[in-house]
Amino acid sequence: MIINASPLIIFGKLNKISILIKIYKNLGITNKVYEEVVLKGIEQNASDAFIVKQHIDNKEIKVFNLDKKFLDIANKIQLIYNLDIGEAETIALALQLAQKEIIIDETAAREAAKSFGIKPIGSLRVLLIAYQKNLISKKEINDLLAKMQDSKYRFSPKVLIEFWELFEKLKK
Repeated sequence: MIINASPLIIFGKLNKISILIKIYKNLGITNKVYEEVVLKGIEQNASDAFIVKQHIDNKEIKVFNLDKKFLDIANKIQLIYNLDIGEAETIALALQLAQKEIIIDETAAREAAKSFGIKPIGSLRVLLIAYQKNLISKKEINDLLAKMQDSKYRFSPKVLIEFWELFEKLKK
């Protein structure tokens, strides 16, 4: 599963990248996402950067190079959809690897992904999937959501209401 910087950072901050690995087995990121999350994060002494780097060193997250054709596509995506280069490269990598889903949170990037036939999965959806697969409990979800809010992760009240409505439908 290809993952963008924001969800990788938030799961790193929560020290829950293991959830992503249990659900998706193989995670992939682009060089730009690596630069943003790991290199810049280590410069800032961000704990999540060291956690992500450890998972890369353990070969649980693979860093991919974009082929020239897909690098060009990423640059066009960035310009057309006004995304940052990491988001554009994440979408381009999904296209390069013929992936039908990516983990990405930003609204504009999610819309761009959809326009290429790629289903965006957000961090909150990952929590629902983890709950559905009995990897986390309702209490853990509550704790993780509180930590996400404490770490400045932004989600609107509307998104939170939708999350809990979906959660109720999944309840065992």
